[in-house]
Amino acid sequence: MSVLVWNCRGMGNPRAVRFLKEIIQKHRPSLVFLSETLVRRNKIESICRLIQFEGFFTIEPQGHGGGLALMWKNTGAVEIKDSCNHYIDFEVECEQIGRWRYTGFYGCPERGRRQESWDLLRGLASSSHLPWYVLRDFNDMLYEFEKLGGRPHPRNLLEGFHNTVIDCGLEDLGFTGCEFTWERYRGTPRWIQERLDRGLANQGWRLLFPNAEIQVLEVSTSDHLPLILQLNKQVFAQKAKRFRFENIWIKEADCRNLVQNSWNSNDLGNILEKIEY
Repeated sequence: MSVLVWNCRGMGNPRAVRFLKEIIQKHRPSLVFLSETLVRRNKIESICRLIQFEGFFTIEPQGHGGGLALMWKNTGAVEIKDSCNHYIDFEVECEQIGRWRYTGFYGCPERGRRQESWDLLRGLASSSHLPWYVLRDFNDMLYEFEKLGGRPHPRNLLEGFHNTVIDCGLEDLGFTGCEFTWERYRGTPRWIQERLDRGLANQGWRLLFPNAEIQVLEVSTSDHLPLILQLNKQVFAQKAKRFRFENIWIKEADCRNLVQNSWNSNDLGNILEKIEY
């Protein structure tokens, strides 16, 4: 099972819709969460049909900004618990695993309103004891190195978000792929890159999905890169290399003596390194 999340910056753009469809065809997620959709419910419904998903839930945009959308394949798997302009909170039922909780979150972009985002996150943390995962655009950073270019991120905002994550019992899951998820002014001296999108989980969720992995996709029609959450990332043990014998080795003058000596010394691992051909 996988989850796609993306700050799409408007699904009224046909190019963004085509891009979303291509991502879904390639990665085949079971859930899709979009922020800043900038479109009404009827548009999300048509997109849901286009990508052949069975269920959807939307938060209408406010004025010229905002808008959230959740789409899923199995109509019986998702139960919406709460929602507002900044999040959709729902529970997921998985066979052989049980019930867990997911929150698609969109933090207040205005710096003066970050405390509102932090208070919303704390309120969500206290509303349930299920294994919990929060993923999307927090419009916040945890560390100074998560920004490149422009002025340093204010220390009070770094500390405020960091303390909120700790208070909520959450941990950052990390990611693979591009180091930053948002950018502005690319190709100019004012180029700024930041990691505004991330996944946070409590201990119960991490125990439930110990191999979960977030991949940052490196192509987008928005200023935010999409993220793919793989819940059960396959971990393959490296196979031991098989010994292969080349008939040409027996033509070497020292082959017999080398094999005999290595056998007697119980050091077969060095045979190939000593044969020159």
